[in-house]
Amino acid sequence: MHVLGLDTTSSALTLGISNFAQINRYQTWDLGRDISIHLHDYLKDFLAPLSWSDLGWLVVAQGPGSFTGTRIGVVTARTLAQQLNIPLYGVSTLTAQAYAYASSLSKVHEDELIAVEYPGQRGSVYGSLFTWDASTQALSTYKPLQYVELEVWQHLLSTEKIHHHLYPDTVDPQGICQAMISLAHQRWQAGQQPTWQEILPYYGSLAASPPSR
Repeated sequence: MHVLGLDTTSSALTLGISNFAQINRYQTWDLGRDISIHLHDYLKDFLAPLSWSDLGWLVVAQGPGSFTGTRIGVVTARTLAQQLNIPLYGVSTLTAQAYAYASSLSKVHEDELIAVEYPGQRGSVYGSLFTWDASTQALSTYKPLQYVELEVWQHLLSTEKIHHHLYPDTVDPQGICQAMISLAHQRWQAGQQPTWQEILPYYGSLAASPPSR
């Protein structure tokens, strides 16, 4: 079984494909606003020599991130999952960043808090807190993804003992895509098989509900 990961939440396009054995490929292209123009060509070329029918499921970054980029990625992944009739997993970019960071370092100890933040608009910020269990390679949400004023986020951080503070450039895009695939694989193994209708982009509106993972 092969799986495809897709992240368009920034100005870069990152794709990953894995069969959890011999094949593990990741690549990033800085396309800027041309993502919508070239996405499908890059997808087709990156997938080769495999065909679409070789895919067992897909995973896409739901945001937070660029409004346009996030929408393009999620819509593309939903369309592919619908046409191929395969499960589609959605992963928060903050969750993927925390997982990529923690799983690559032996210095993240149990019960240490990992704070991940991403700048929003007009003095707002996306933020979430996580803990890491090194023995089981499991990431747990301590404080779920929220979109709040910067002062509110800073107050939250001041009330907690933060051991690791991550920003957008802390983890490279390919590391985030690899983490997305790993997180989705855990859900696959647990028997979860979400459909394309369940996956929606998270744009960061204060009135919107964030991704659950």
